[in-house]
Amino acid sequence: MNFRDVPNLLKFEQHARSHSEDEIIMDGYKRIREVIAPVPRPSAILDFGHGTPVDSLRASCEAVEKSTRLLWACAAATDNISPRIWDYLPDYESSISYFMELNDLELMAVTKQHRITWEENASVE
Repeated sequence: MNFRDVPNLLKFEQHARSHSEDEIIMDGYKRIREVIAPVPRPSAILDFGHGTPVDSLRASCEAVEKSTRLLWACAAATDNISPRIWDYLPDYESSISYFMELNDLELMAVTKQHRITWEENASVE
């Protein structure tokens, strides 16, 4: 799997390329790449009649979920969430811990109320 396989990861990749001097963004990029790189690229067509590998689908979903949490942690620590989640700018490691510890419904609730600002400026090909 790569960044281009998931629209929000592609937007983050574009943001990271234009902010290569930011240590937090580059660390987030590296962590996300480490999560998605070993995962097989998702099939464009799900052909359940011919034995689509469930393990491959599961791995893709897990990688997208974990990378999304890392993405939001990076955005929070670099002040790229609007409106801000907290009244202060969290440190990066605390932000990672926060997003990784949220259950799925809590993550959905947080992300529904906020947006990542770099996604508004990204142009997807």
